[in-house]
Amino acid sequence: MIQTDALASGFDKQGVSFNAEGWAHHLGKLLAYERVANLNDIPHGRGLCVEIGPVEVGLFRVGGEVYAMENRCPHGDAQLSEGDLAGCVIVCSAHGWDFDVTTGFKPGDPDGFPIPCFAVRIDGDDVSVDVDDVINMRRRR
Repeated sequence: MIQTDALASGFDKQGVSFNAEGWAHHLGKLLAYERVANLNDIPHGRGLCVEIGPVEVGLFRVGGEVYAMENRCPHGDAQLSEGDLAGCVIVCSAHGWDFDVTTGFKPGDPDGFPIPCFAVRIDGDDVSVDVDDVINMRRRR
C-alpha cells in the first residue's frame, strides 16, 4: 500500500520515483467505470438497456466481446437495445436504421456521424462501462 505522504513526495516506499499526477489520473479512470450488468444478463441477438446517471446505454454481445453505445436511434429516438442484432449490426425496431455496435457508425458509412460508444471492462461476469470515455468520436480517414 502506498501512503499519502509518499504520493505527495512522488516516491514510493523504496524511494523509487514515480509520476504522482499520472498515477492519480490512472486511478481516476479506473474509478470512472461503473458496474452495470452481469454478463449473463445481456441477451444474444438483442441488447440490454442500462442507465448510467442521465445516459441510457445499450449493451450488446458480439462473439466474446461486449460493446456499449448510447441507446437512442437518432432518427426516431427509439431504444436501439430493443432492435435485432445480426452479427455486429443492430437494426432499430422503429424504422430499420442500422448501426455497427463495435464502431457506432452506419455500416458502409465510416465518414458519417457515429452514435457514441463507450469503454467497457469485463471482470469475471461483471460488466462495467465508463460513459466519460467515448471511444469513437474521431472521424475516420
